[in-house]
Amino acid sequence: MPHRIGNATILACLLGLLLAVACPAIRAQTEIIYELRYSAPGDRVSMKISPRALIAAPATLVIPRTYPGGYSQVSYDSFMENVTAVSQDGKTLTCTKEADGPRWKIGQKGENIARIEYQVDITNMENQLLSAVDTSKVRPGYLGLLGYSIFAYVEGLERDPITLQVRAPEGWPVVTTLDPHVEAPKSTARAEAADYYALADSEVLLGTDLQLRKLGGKIGLIMAVYAEDEEDIAADGELAREALDRVQEYFGDTPFATYTVQLELLRPIAGHDYNFSQEHIDSGTFSLSADRAITVKSSSKQRETNLFNYAHHMAHSWIPKRAYGVGYRPFTWEMAPVIDTIWFNEGFARYAALEALVAGMPAADGRAFRDDQLSGFHGIIDSAPPFLRHMPMVVLSREASFLYSSDFRTGMNVFARGALMAAEMDEHIRLKTRDKKSLRDGLRALLSWSARNQKPFQIEDMPTLLSKATGVNVRDTLDRWMAPQP
Repeated sequence: MPHRIGNATILACLLGLLLAVACPAIRAQTEIIYELRYSAPGDRVSMKISPRALIAAPATLVIPRTYPGGYSQVSYDSFMENVTAVSQDGKTLTCTKEADGPRWKIGQKGENIARIEYQVDITNMENQLLSAVDTSKVRPGYLGLLGYSIFAYVEGLERDPITLQVRAPEGWPVVTTLDPHVEAPKSTARAEAADYYALADSEVLLGTDLQLRKLGGKIGLIMAVYAEDEEDIAADGELAREALDRVQEYFGDTPFATYTVQLELLRPIAGHDYNFSQEHIDSGTFSLSADRAITVKSSSKQRETNLFNYAHHMAHSWIPKRAYGVGYRPFTWEMAPVIDTIWFNEGFARYAALEALVAGMPAADGRAFRDDQLSGFHGIIDSAPPFLRHMPMVVLSREASFLYSSDFRTGMNVFARGALMAAEMDEHIRLKTRDKKSLRDGLRALLSWSARNQKPFQIEDMPTLLSKATGVNVRDTLDRWMAPQP
């Protein structure tokens, strides 16, 4: 039926046209294909990025120099080689690296980009990066890849969906934590990522020396183990299973179907460090020295240490992956972001892991374990140099944004203060409610708020969010711990 076009309709059309012209970034998302290839033996992996829709040149290719929860600068661009690009008609395009940043300018105005290719030298990466948890690894029968160490992105396309295709040596099983399976496909694999963040925060593991085990539970657990010495995978898997069950019960939800433990037990390289593990969205990287392996000779103390290490990093898949302060997300991949709430990320997650494990212990054992952990946190603060103790929490967190592990005094003090703040809040809530409520109720509410709002919380709003769930005002506790310590 014919209808009359009014002034309002014309105005709306003109406004839409103006927005389209003035805001070229407003565009339909299109799939990007990432193809990862590895041939054994070899030191390098090859990458090809092929967007479904041509990219207008010039474009900028970026490789990370930091990663979520790393709190440091890592020059992954130092290991990226042979960057090339071609247009739709096969023309070779210019690829020029910036002098200072991890960026390559691809093509010239008027050209289009059909694909970008490059290589990453994994052997050189491991040799140059001294922290085992920062680097991917390659061995004769194993390749362990951290997404952010090998996957570059085209600036402006970070939110586009991604299909990852992996081509491995013949017969090599392939596990990607984007879609993990214990019956791993061999030689080739495919997985989907919602966006670049999901791809970068994943791992790709392959090789004939990769050992895989699956342990059932509310959240499935896959143990993906590469060991260079004796290791009891069943016993270590039981520790990881217990940790995941306790942490899931503490937070109460199941935000992912499967959690993957990437466990690397390595013969130490002189001058390298094997003391850190790293959380991801729904997995964890545990790159440890071979003496951390669980065997029949392992002491109860060593088992307890590994249990808490698993629980602590599994808790990070909730805090801060799903509830976080300003600076953590949206993430800045080129430069370690300044974060005011590392005390929450590391301290509250550590306390949540502690309480999760205590809940599964006999009462006396739980009290002793809790007291021992809290005593350790107090010891860290008491032994800190005065200039660290006297830093306001926000200043300490900002220092730790860059120095967390390289000057671990910052890391230890920020997580110790955060964990003790959480403990004091928990005790106050339990006392006021006669144990009907606890900090756990507040953290669950904070996670729900974050899921609904999809944004970071502000420090000043945190007590209100916690008190709504518990009925207890914890602002005095927050203010006291945010201040310089005596």
